[in-house]
Amino acid sequence: MEKRKKMLLFLWIGIFLCSTLFFLKANPASALTGLLVSEKELGELCIHQTIPMAKEVKETQGKQPVEKAETAKENEKAQENKKNIEITVTGDPLVIIYHTHSSESYMPFSESNYHREAEEGTVRDVGNVLENELKKKGINVVHDKTIHDRPSYNESYNRSLETVSNLIAKYPTAIYVIDLHRDAAPSSATEGKYIEIDGERVAKFSMVVGQQNDNYAELYGYAKKISETAESMYSGFGGPIIEKNYMYNEYLTDRCLLLEVGNNKNTIEESRLCGEYFAQVLAKIITEEQ
Repeated sequence: MEKRKKMLLFLWIGIFLCSTLFFLKANPASALTGLLVSEKELGELCIHQTIPMAKEVKETQGKQPVEKAETAKENEKAQENKKNIEITVTGDPLVIIYHTHSSESYMPFSESNYHREAEEGTVRDVGNVLENELKKKGINVVHDKTIHDRPSYNESYNRSLETVSNLIAKYPTAIYVIDLHRDAAPSSATEGKYIEIDGERVAKFSMVVGQQNDNYAELYGYAKKISETAESMYSGFGGPIIEKNYMYNEYLTDRCLLLEVGNNKNTIEESRLCGEYFAQVLAKIITEEQ
């Protein structure tokens, strides 16, 4: 065995010397430069000349992490592009989404007592999610983002009434009208109201029905249907119905809804998820009714 090892060593050295002499003859300057290698490089050179596959395997192994990283980056880019795809639905609109208190915001956007004109982090942001999810179901939506609670909060409902009245006149097929708000958390609250669905924190919703409306019975029945459908689809998701001695512009159609998604202590991520799940509930009802 010892004799065999010595023979292999002499064979490697012989091949290395022969190849070096060949390169000296062909290009002396280049060959002399190539002689200035480390001990490790010399050993690798001998092995590569006697076992060419060793170099090929090493190069292949070295490429794998780069290829994986590139693939991960491509997948991430594809997902980002998917998010930015604009959904187009043909057909007459069935749903109108608007916001009487358009500047209401969620955590972490707490400036101006949880009100901001920028869209991100507000009820308009949640409205975008609801709109897109309904469109994925083939339900056409008109989403109006007019800010009605600036500069005067007290005039919000008067201004939003003008907006939604014009929208209903323009889109007479849109019988499902949603005034999307958020609730106000108690001052002692440290977090928003939520449930867990598939391991994710989802903001809860509630609905407000104005008792002064002539179509109060129809409005209440519709809100009850939404709550019961939500509960049947996602346990614990069915929202409470709050009755108030006002109108809230809900007399415009029997399918008007004052929807409150979470409160100011909910995060925008929790509230967006509520928009996603609520869209599934509403889509089910609309599909059954149309």
